[in-house]
Amino acid sequence: MSELPTENDVKSNYLELLTRVERSASLSRRDISDITVVGVTKRIGMERIKPAIDNGLKHLGEVISTELKTKVSEIRSYFPSAIIHVVGQMQSNKTKFAVEKCDLVQSIKSEKILELINKYAERRNKVYPVFLQVDFSGKDKLKGLSETELTKFLEFSQQFTSIEVQGLMTIAPLEFEADPKILRKYFSKTYRIFQEEFIPKIPKEEVFLSMGMSKDYEIAIEEGSNLIRVGTAIFGPRMPK
Repeated sequence: MSELPTENDVKSNYLELLTRVERSASLSRRDISDITVVGVTKRIGMERIKPAIDNGLKHLGEVISTELKTKVSEIRSYFPSAIIHVVGQMQSNKTKFAVEKCDLVQSIKSEKILELINKYAERRNKVYPVFLQVDFSGKDKLKGLSETELTKFLEFSQQFTSIEVQGLMTIAPLEFEADPKILRKYFSKTYRIFQEEFIPKIPKEEVFLSMGMSKDYEIAIEEGSNLIRVGTAIFGPRMPK
């Protein structure tokens, strides 16, 4: 088993990531300030999270689990202004914790989950931000909303007063990773639908397209992503379950 990254390794990884993000942003005629980096810290200990925070990482991505329920207080204690994104699959019994302890849910694709988040946000007298999870590949309907479903879901979401839809999130099908041309085409299609079908229906000045992870974030940025979710490229391998 290889040794886990040291504090200096994490710092070096993070700074290298920013260099690559800046280069990809430049290729799409944007500035690095236009790109939000979410460091996915699932099964990553605080000793590896702290160096990234110390060097400017503000957004953390987590899956709601027993681990997070104990780790969230450590994160808040070390960095009170951390913005915690829920990036994993949402289940009904996790919605209350998400609203109470996290700042944003990226993986909404169920009307029931949206209703529950609205209910808990309403109880806390807050407007809670969410992203809708989409998959325009036609490969796996379980991975996200299709283009047709997105239109209907946006209409459905407008009835809730304690929800603010701020963006879309997608995960490229695993088989696309083997062919950069297909991967690029998928990201390009997602960006086009984001521009044509999402933005006109969301009256917000700032909206997000969460697209790109450790293996493909550079292509995703070049094709229009303005938020990436990166774990191993910063923190190294996750601890075993």
